[in-house]
Amino acid sequence: MNIDLLSLPDSPGVYLMKDSSGEVIYVGKALSLRKRIRQYFQASKNLSPKTKTLVRHITDLEYIVTDTEVDSLVLESNLIKKYRPKYNVRLKDDKRYPYVKVTINSRFPRIFLTRRRLMDGALYFGPYTNSGAVRKTLDIISQVFRIRRCRQPLSEKNNRPCLDYHIKRCNAPCAMKISEKEYMENVWQAIQFLKGETSGLLKELEKKMLDLASRQEYEAAAQVRDQIDAIKVLSQQQIATSGTDDRDVIAAVKDFDTAYIQIFYVRHGNMVGRADFAMSSAEDNILPDVISQFIKQYYLDSPIPPEILIQCYIPEHELITSWLKQRSGREVHINVPQRGDKKKMIDMALKNAEITMQSNKIKTAVAGESLESLQQLQSLLSLPSLPLYIEGVDISNISGTDAVGSIVVFENGKPSNKKYRHHNIKAVRGIDDFAMIKEVVKRRYAYLKEEKMPYPDLILIDGGHGQLSAAKSSLEEMGVDIPIIGLAKRFEHIITTKKGHGEVIILPHSSPALKLLMNIRDEAHRFAVASHRHRRSARLTHSILDTIKGIGETKKRNLINHFGSVEKIGQASVEELCQIDGINEKLAQRILEKFRELGPWNPADKI
Repeated sequence: MNIDLLSLPDSPGVYLMKDSSGEVIYVGKALSLRKRIRQYFQASKNLSPKTKTLVRHITDLEYIVTDTEVDSLVLESNLIKKYRPKYNVRLKDDKRYPYVKVTINSRFPRIFLTRRRLMDGALYFGPYTNSGAVRKTLDIISQVFRIRRCRQPLSEKNNRPCLDYHIKRCNAPCAMKISEKEYMENVWQAIQFLKGETSGLLKELEKKMLDLASRQEYEAAAQVRDQIDAIKVLSQQQIATSGTDDRDVIAAVKDFDTAYIQIFYVRHGNMVGRADFAMSSAEDNILPDVISQFIKQYYLDSPIPPEILIQCYIPEHELITSWLKQRSGREVHINVPQRGDKKKMIDMALKNAEITMQSNKIKTAVAGESLESLQQLQSLLSLPSLPLYIEGVDISNISGTDAVGSIVVFENGKPSNKKYRHHNIKAVRGIDDFAMIKEVVKRRYAYLKEEKMPYPDLILIDGGHGQLSAAKSSLEEMGVDIPIIGLAKRFEHIITTKKGHGEVIILPHSSPALKLLMNIRDEAHRFAVASHRHRRSARLTHSILDTIKGIGETKKRNLINHFGSVEKIGQASVEELCQIDGINEKLAQRILEKFRELGPWNPADKI
């Protein structure tokens, strides 16, 4: 890494970690750059698996010193949005909902739809999830208040207004067909309409209509009358905007590496819309951290209400609140309601986030046979939900040595390789498959329980009644309730935990559900055997290659990488061994002599 850790400043700032290609793979902030960055390169036992992987890929690091911690928070959010680093929890897609923008800081203001909210002095309404309804409202505004939407230059020399003027959708300020004072009256009336303040607006317009009629300006009075009629009809369809009883309600749920966020927009005490978002790279982050990251990224360019409701307390609460206050120019509160209507809104948002998560899983499930197999499994086993997430468990060992338990993950009927895990058996000595299964199940699901990670919809044990009973008892001891079944190899019978000793379900081999279970079982077996071989090979590597003079760590690694296992090294010829960098004929013969001393390999090694 091209940086001296001892030279880092003891100041607030932001750091950018890069890989060998120069790509930014992580952006972080710190109150003290020196203390925070050095934590990454200390004892790895305190680091999460994700952080360990990150550190292995860091080849360069940059940092930017800021004046305050709030400044570093803003800069961090901007850089995450710019670089979208692989290891940061981030919004999956930069979904932008529309706003209505009123350029009140310009001469003859325009009213139009935009998807970016800028700090430019304009007036913004929104955001809204239904862009069609927003466009319809803008069309109404152009009909009723005749506010310009075009970008024609404003000039007294321009005597050719655009088509909107001729179809009575604009008063043509570009051609000076209306005074600035009269035009601004229309703008403020349109703003009242957007705010939903129609009662006061109607009174003003009725007074104006009567005044025009008394002066016998009947055409102008008729125009105002039409405005009144249109506003009365559409008063139930107004778009609400910020007020004293405005808040955003945010709830989140997590599914391994993806978090699903639901926002309810409350304006003037009424819910006027909702939006959903997904955040990626969330696997090693608890929900409070995910919500904290979401708030920092979302409100970077979204309107900030006076109150934000969330489901749990978040880290950096005071810092984030200060930043929101700084951005909005007023007091902002982040609250966690415990009871009452606000708590009900959080619960409702949480329920919607869970529905979105499940809906997303079903959408990504493959069509046809896989989806059919999942539906068949749900019906067959009376599962409460579609088993979109299934874990398979198996054990591999030779006479009780180098025992390894495997966990494979299938999502939407497909293997999710990056989520596979293996456990080296530690507490069991000798041949005891039941005890090994029990240990693996306990370690796996105790971890999920402790980390508050989602449980699978179904667990599949490779084995019969004995293995299933051991796994089930392990779950019961932990107080974990997950549907669990076994699949016996000989007849491919499904064994359940119903009726005490277990119920056997026999399906035809053409059944999509059975095919899926066999696929999961076989994959768990393959992964267990591969993990066992790797563990055994590593042990044998240390016990055999370490005793050969002239074989150091580099040559040992080259041999294993080339041949794949210790067994294959012992089966190689002198010529094949000499192809390895650093291995000459003399050393190759020495290697083979050592293997011959140990005698032939046990055929059982080839499982």
